This record gives sequence, C-alpha cells and structure tokens, in this order.
Amino acid sequence: MPRIVPRILAVLAALAGALVAVGAPASAHTALVSSTPAEGETVTELAEVSLEFTEQLLDIGNELAIEAPDGTRTALEVQEPVTETITAAVPDDALGAGENILRYRVVAGDGHPIEGDVTFTYAPPGEPSPSASASPSASASASASPSASAVALPTTSPTPHVTVYEEVGPNPAVYVIIGAVAAGALALTIALSGRGDDGGSSGGPAS
Repeated sequence: MPRIVPRILAVLAALAGALVAVGAPASAHTALVSSTPAEGETVTELAEVSLEFTEQLLDIGNELAIEAPDGTRTALEVQEPVTETITAAVPDDALGAGENILRYRVVAGDGHPIEGDVTFTYAPPGEPSPSASASPSASASASASPSASAVALPTTSPTPHVTVYEEVGPNPAVYVIIGAVAAGALALTIALSGRGDDGGSSGGPAS
C-alpha cells in the first residue's frame, strides 16, 4: 500500500473527530427550567421572583422587570451571585391587581442572550375579583331580559403564552469540515484505484 494511504486515513480520522467536536456545541442551548411565580399562577403576595435555567448564566447583562396590568414597567435589581438561578426582590408598588408579566433577559454561559417572559395573576387580599364586581350588573341584566339567559354565548379560551428562546444556529465550520472529509475520501479512492492499476500492469509477462 502506498505511504500516502495511511496519511490520508489519519487525516480523515482527525477531520471526523473535529466534526463531532464542532457540531456538538452548535446544537446545545440554555433553557428555562422553572420560575417563581410559575407561568399562569395566581399569587396573593410576591416578595421575590426567581428563574432557574439548565446551565450557568454569566454575571453580566442580565435584566428582570415586571409589567403591571396598566402597562407600568418596573425594573428589578438582580441579586448576586448569579448561577443557574437568577433572583430579584419585588418592590411593593411593582404589582397591580390582575395579569402581570415578568420579563427577563439573561446571558447564557456561551454569551448568547435569552429573552422571554412569564405571565401570572396578582390577586391581593381584600380586592374584589372581577367576577364578583360584575355579578350585580349581570343579574340585573338577566332579570330585565329573560330571553337573554336562554341564549348561550360562545366563550373563547385564552391563548396560552409561549416563551421563545434564542436558538444557537449551526456553526459554519461544520460545512467546511464536511467538504474536507469529502475531498479526503475522494483522494483516498483515487490513490487506491491507482495502486490497483499499478499492481495489475507489473504482474504481467515481460516482452
């Protein structure tokens, strides 16, 4: 076997190993595991919020905020140290009765930012619920028009909120390595084919 063939095999093995090493990090990403409060949860008080992720976060560039039902947005002070979990205290005036949104922007260990939000309901003690406050008018309307009570009105369920995380795209180096592996395989095929032709011609009878 020509000396070039073992060299080509060694190069192909190295390229295959590099392809695995480069391709693995490209498919991984940091994701939210749990939160306090949880998505869709109803709380009567909230002194602190926390978010837990699958991997270590960087200690820079992290932001947390609460958006009240009236649109008022209150930035929260992130507590240190930041690990896989990020926490912040909630000021007394940050929440409003009704649907609130915890918005976050954190930086994963690989430097990629992750943005999303968690929607929850704040129902402070002593506050009348929307259904309770609307019940007197609803009963009065029903007594005024009996026929209206017999008509079933269609109800629509709220659209579930979906948090979107930033995905890490494929590394361009993967395509370069794939091309190199293909070129190496082609070179090996040509070398072996040439070796077979030389062996056949040298084994024939001398003229």
